[in-house]
Amino acid sequence: MLTPTKHTNIKYSVIYIAGKVLGFLKEETLIKYEDLKEMLVSEIGINAKNNINYSLTFLFSIGKIEYLKNIDAITLINENNED
Repeated sequence: MLTPTKHTNIKYSVIYIAGKVLGFLKEETLIKYEDLKEMLVSEIGINAKNNINYSLTFLFSIGKIEYLKNIDAITLINENNED
């Protein structure tokens, strides 16, 4: 899923979508899950919908985002950790 092939459209890749998520979160720091999904689909296209959850999982696994279950939102963490 992370490794591109010659058939991969970079626009819909996990890495590209993850970059967009980080961009949105740097502007707003806290975004509801459904709002974030709508923002990504309107910016990238409906085909991005398939990889949004994979991108969020990727960002969570590397410690860049946190899911706030009680308000169903995503927030940015470790912004200063650029290692």
